[in-house]
This record gives sequence, C-alpha cells and structure tokens, in this order.
Amino acid sequence: MSSGTTQEATTAYGLHQFVADTEAVLDRHPSMPVTIKEVSQFVYKLCRDGSWLPERARATRDDCYARHLLHKDRQNRFVVLALVWKPGQATPIHDHSCWGVMGLLENSLEETIYERLDDGSRPDHAELRELQGGIVSAGSTSYLLPPYHEIHAIGNNTDETTISVHVYGRDIDEVNVYEPESKTVRPMRIKYFSPECGGADFAI
Repeated sequence: MSSGTTQEATTAYGLHQFVADTEAVLDRHPSMPVTIKEVSQFVYKLCRDGSWLPERARATRDDCYARHLLHKDRQNRFVVLALVWKPGQATPIHDHSCWGVMGLLENSLEETIYERLDDGSRPDHAELRELQGGIVSAGSTSYLLPPYHEIHAIGNNTDETTISVHVYGRDIDEVNVYEPESKTVRPMRIKYFSPECGGADFAI
C-alpha cells in the first residue's frame, strides 16, 4: 500500500511537466487545431489531480473572479492561468484573438458559445448569435479556435467555488467585449489578480 502511494506521488502530472509538454508541441509549429488537440490532452491530465496548484492560486476575490498567473512562456507563445470563481461570478461575452484550452480542476462552469454574424468591418459594431451552451465539469476541457469558435461567456452558476485552468496562445492583456443588445464591441485591457501581478477593474 505505501509503495503504491509513493509511486503515485512520484509520477503525478503537475505544472512543470505540463509546461514541458506544451513547449515540445509548440516547438514543432503545428497547425492551430493540432495544437489545441494535443494541449487539451495535457490539460485533461493536469486537471485529474489538483495537488500541484499552489495555495496562492486558490485565493478568491469578492468583486470578481480571481485570475492567477501560473506560467508565462519566455517566447510569449502561451500562458497558463488559474481562475477561481465564487458562486455567481461570471465573464461578459468576450473573445481572446488566440487559441485557448480550459480545464476544470474543481466543480463546474457554464459556458455559452456565440457566432459573429457581421463581417467585422466596423470596429465598434458586432452582431452575435448564440450557438450553444453547456456545463464543463471537473476533469473536462473546452477550447477556443479562432475565428469560428472564440466568442464565449463563462460563469459559475453553482453554490460552490470553482477552479479552472486556462492556457492561451498569447499573453492576454486585452480582449474584445460584446454587448448583443446594443450590437457593440469594445476593447478591454486586463491584468492578473495575483498579488505579484497587480489588480484590474475586470478580468477575463
């Protein structure tokens, strides 16, 4: 029994191995769909056991969900974040302008995907149509694949805290936020909520 437990702890998949695996994929310069497919497999492994997540990355905020930086690639090819959501906390409808993979470490999130109907020729105008919605549960993953699968909204509609892991194909410092009723879109700058990274009015 003790030897089995020791072996399990030794071979547990953690952030360090995840970063190495993701770097190896990106070193090959694969297509975006291939990148998403392979990184999704690593995120799935990472979310099977949350013991690797540091305590500082489990901190919540009252005004908005917390956004903690776990790793930033030296070549700015990807970042890894932990997002911590108190009950009722959610994002606006937004995009990222890059590929992304989300995995659920604890509890679940509701995700709604949108399709953009206009041609994007007007910088402040956007027409959206809701495509689908669903629950992403602990141990499951979801992805962003621009330009057709990248506009969404996420929220914690449960009565428990949720922790999710997000991997983006760039350092996310600005996103577009959409207002379907007014058919408007506007850029929003964002920062991390980790103590060493400062704060922001909102986080995506």
